[in-house]
Amino acid sequence: MDKKKLYLLVWTSVAIFFGLLLALIFAVAGTWSFSYGWGFWFAFCIPTFLITAYFLKVDPTLIERRIMPTETRPKQVIGQSIAMLFFCSLIVVPAVCYRFGYINFPFAVSVIADFCIIGGFVMVFKAFSVNTFASRAVETMENQSVICTGIYSKIRHPMYAGASLIIIAIPIALGSVVDFSLALPLIGIIVLRILDEEKLLINELEGYQKYCKETKYRLIPYIW
Repeated sequence: MDKKKLYLLVWTSVAIFFGLLLALIFAVAGTWSFSYGWGFWFAFCIPTFLITAYFLKVDPTLIERRIMPTETRPKQVIGQSIAMLFFCSLIVVPAVCYRFGYINFPFAVSVIADFCIIGGFVMVFKAFSVNTFASRAVETMENQSVICTGIYSKIRHPMYAGASLIIIAIPIALGSVVDFSLALPLIGIIVLRILDEEKLLINELEGYQKYCKETKYRLIPYIW
C-alpha cells in the first residue's frame, strides 16, 4: 500500500477506535468524572498510539498486516466476532456498574491494574519487534519463517500472552469484579484461537513443529 494511504488509514482507524472507546466508557457511565475510566483509557490508548507510531516508522509492512487482512476461515470469523462483543461488554459493564454506584476495587488497586495493562502492551511490543509476520488473520505468508528469538524463545504466543494480561487487568482497572465473568470467556476464545492457529502453522509453515518441541509453552511459562 502507498505510504500516505497507509498512514491515513491507520491514523483514521486509531482516532475512531479511541473515540469509540471514550463513548463506551463515559457515555454509558453518564459522566466525565469516572476516574477509573480515565485511568484505563490512558493506559490502553497511549501504548496503542506509541506502538503504532513506532512500527509505522520502522516496519510499516507489519502495521499493514495488522489492519488489512480479514479472517476467511469460518472458525476464526465466528471467534473474532464473539471476541469483539465480549471486549465491548468488558468496557460497558463496569461503566454501568459505576453509574449505579457499584465499584469493587479501591482506586489505588485500579492504578496497579492500569500498569498491568501497560505491561501487556510491552509484551505485544516485544512480539512485534521480532515478528514482522504477526498478521491480524490466522494465515501463512510467502517467505514466512519461524520466529524463535527474543520473547518467542520463552513462549510461542507472546502477543496473545500480552493481550490476555490486558484482558485480565481490565475488570480491576475499571473497578468491577462482575467483569471477570466476561474476561474469562474472552481468554477462552484466545486459547481456542491459539490451538487452531497452531494446527495451521504445523501443517503449512516449515520448521514450526520443531519449534513447538523446542519451545514447550504456548502462553504461560511452566504452565501452558
